[in-house]
Amino acid sequence: MARLLNNRPFVFAAAAVILVVTAGAAIAAPALLPQLVGRHTAGSQTLELPPTAVGESPGGPGATSVQLSSRDLTPSSHPSITASGFQAGEHLNVTIQDAQGNPYDLTPLVAGPDGSIRNASLALPSQLGSGVYRLVAAGGTSHRTASTTFRMAVVPPTVVLDTYTSTPGQMVTFAGNGYIAGETVKVYLGSSTVPLASVKATALGTVTGHLQVPKLQPGIYSLKMVGASSQFPATVGFNIQGFSPWVVLGRYTLTPGEGEGFIGQGFAPGEVVFVYVNTTQGNPALRVTADTSGRVVVQDTWVPASVSGSNVVTLVGQQSKATTSAEFTVMPAAESTPTTPSP
Repeated sequence: MARLLNNRPFVFAAAAVILVVTAGAAIAAPALLPQLVGRHTAGSQTLELPPTAVGESPGGPGATSVQLSSRDLTPSSHPSITASGFQAGEHLNVTIQDAQGNPYDLTPLVAGPDGSIRNASLALPSQLGSGVYRLVAAGGTSHRTASTTFRMAVVPPTVVLDTYTSTPGQMVTFAGNGYIAGETVKVYLGSSTVPLASVKATALGTVTGHLQVPKLQPGIYSLKMVGASSQFPATVGFNIQGFSPWVVLGRYTLTPGEGEGFIGQGFAPGEVVFVYVNTTQGNPALRVTADTSGRVVVQDTWVPASVSGSNVVTLVGQQSKATTSAEFTVMPAAESTPTTPSP
């Protein structure tokens, strides 16, 4: 007797099938279970895993089906199973087979009143290594079967940054590899559950993107990238530093009316910086805005008003609250020498 299973011919030994005639109906005894899926070579079984996500039982085309929420899994994945075409309320024995035919039994499931199972959680065996596997669901009463294949990856993804030390507000570029093609990868910093960035993996499982460092206290944090399907975290250390600005003056000695300039660095990107002379009380002498790297520049056309002798210029970041100072001196005006008329 021959049947087609997943479009492959199988020859069942006559002794393996018993027909019982009851009230004019022929009922087949328990059929050979999922381990028959494959082909026999030199006395051993070699699985041929088809690319389809739905397997049909020998009961006829479309009689039963089974699907996984994802066909690319990792040990951290939480897949769910959906099946249909089984008898109402029957127990479904769920088995995973590796390429050598070794079975891994999972917790049985119970079909609903319509003979289906919808999005039931599966707990994967911890001993599964990387490779292709077949998942088979078999009805305990109807003996109907359905199967699908999936890929397991146990090598965690990797992540690299263009810098591992930064201050709040700075932009950081990241890149990752080893994710499931097309899955969404989210980036987290520290214990926050709000992602700093979200990107989609390419067909090769790579991701690239940018994130802005949040306003956090200085310290060492874990930067984590997690794939929505793989659930495999890739983690690196990231150092957030406090703001330590500095300023360099264009001139440290001026004559009355001479212009002054400076370059300041180390402020928060885009923040407004107040510039004071000799006191930080009252209105600032200047207001400047830091660029995306936290730098401020004032050309030497600025002439400090009403100053003489020793003076202090102080820069105060309005967001970072970081300050830096430098001294400059305004020399006294040269005294004019009266000319003596010639006799």
